[in-house]
Amino acid sequence: MKPTRLASAMTASVLLLTGAGRVASDNTLPKDVEWYLVNAGRFAPADLTALESGRVIARVEEGSTDSEVIVIAAVRIRTTREQTVAYYGQMVSFVDGKVTLAFGRFSTPPVLADVGTLTLDRDEIDALKSCKPGDCDLKIGGAGIDQIRGAVDWAAPDAAAEAQRAVQQAVVDYVTAYLQRGDEALVTYNDSSKPVSLQDQWRGILANSLYFLEYQPVLRDYLTEYPRASLAGGRDIIYWVKENYGLKPVLSIVHGVVYQPPERADHTTIVQKQIFASHYYDGSLAVATVIGATEAGKPVSYVVYANRSRGDLLRGGFGGLKRKVARDQAQKAAVQTLQTMQTALEKAAGVR
Repeated sequence: MKPTRLASAMTASVLLLTGAGRVASDNTLPKDVEWYLVNAGRFAPADLTALESGRVIARVEEGSTDSEVIVIAAVRIRTTREQTVAYYGQMVSFVDGKVTLAFGRFSTPPVLADVGTLTLDRDEIDALKSCKPGDCDLKIGGAGIDQIRGAVDWAAPDAAAEAQRAVQQAVVDYVTAYLQRGDEALVTYNDSSKPVSLQDQWRGILANSLYFLEYQPVLRDYLTEYPRASLAGGRDIIYWVKENYGLKPVLSIVHGVVYQPPERADHTTIVQKQIFASHYYDGSLAVATVIGATEAGKPVSYVVYANRSRGDLLRGGFGGLKRKVARDQAQKAAVQTLQTMQTALEKAAGVR
């Protein structure tokens, strides 16, 4: 069974590994990996020893608000950087029917066929029927509520099918607006009495990600200025995914960027900026950096992952127990996903 993917789990912070690194000499942890894990991740020397022995290391901590949590994790994989990057992309899109229920990429421009397999569960359709601004069981904007409800004749025999089509159209319209206007098009969740601006949440997450701001200004500017900015060495992927976390299935829309810095042939950075979530999340940004190195003359790659997320499950009103559950799940998801990558890639390379 494929564990919850790193970028979408109720995990946490965007502290990005970059900086003045180099390809490691044999049997040596790359200096920029070591620097980041010690200074940003606050890992102990024993953790670095564990990393070099083949174990996944991970830690989770509180964010800057009571709705935020951070996870940082790393793994060494005995295969090339290119193979690791390719597998990461495959894992994001893999539908196992248990954790990942459906997945789709958006065309440019988006079309309804892109969301042909996107469906809501029956209880979500029932929730839409009674949905209104300030009182809705789905995280959705007021304009989205009006658009969907206005497109459905709830007394018709095929009302459920109409609701599915209306949701699909609303998703296509939303992504189209994002492609045209970037952050200006981000939703303000209006499902409760206190609206939550995703644009404000995203900017807050970014402002708190000090290492990302300092070491990746080009990528930072691209994400904040999109679609007006350009990024040499960058490739955009806008996708949707429906996942089962054991509570309510979550529909997420993500702006992914695969970035190969022109001056750093040994580094690839994969950024996943959540631009919508139907439950639990108020905002999430994940960064995975894959660094190529060598060990005993053979290629290895290091994956350093960090995620900062904000969401309903973390707010103080849920109590300390639920915060602890969310933190524990964040760390568990990170460890499981990196272990899955390591096992699959090393098995394929014949080194396990």
